[in-house]
Amino acid sequence: MQALVTVFYAFALAHADKLKHDLHNDGDRGEIVQTVIIIAAFAAAAIIITAVLVSKARTAANSVKTQ
Repeated sequence: MQALVTVFYAFALAHADKLKHDLHNDGDRGEIVQTVIIIAAFAAAAIIITAVLVSKARTAANSVKTQ
């Protein structure tokens, strides 16, 4: 799971650097659709990762014996 997060983070940094470079050198080139799709994919990945973590935490909490 941590490897997946690391890969997404590295991809996000690389893409952000590319966007910053493109905007600095060429101005706005109208690539907003691509950017929106990538941001939506990262948001979906974050939601999925959060759901998995919450599910694991809830399962671990419910398995604790209290008496």
